[in-house]
Amino acid sequence: MAEDDPVERARALLQAHHTFPGPFEFRVVVRPEHRSAAVAAVVRAAGGDEALLSVDERASTNGTYVSLRIAVQVPTVDHVLAVYQAVKTVEGVLTVL
Repeated sequence: MAEDDPVERARALLQAHHTFPGPFEFRVVVRPEHRSAAVAAVVRAAGGDEALLSVDERASTNGTYVSLRIAVQVPTVDHVLAVYQAVKTVEGVLTVL
């Protein structure tokens, strides 16, 4: 493992702080019209509809964006990394945490 490899660093941090398989919560800030695409990308990359645990949302004061908390059941750390990659490609996504 290369110490300067960001993917390996992320993998090590996730494994140190989370139990796999287990629940994982993604926070996605997205334009309202792209909400369903962002949720679908998370669910698809996490393993399908059976992985979805919950979706909570909060609209910004003026409605220009929506903050989503999407909880999914993930089997491995690699599924978490795949979700981050998938959500980054969705149009209208501003931030993924």
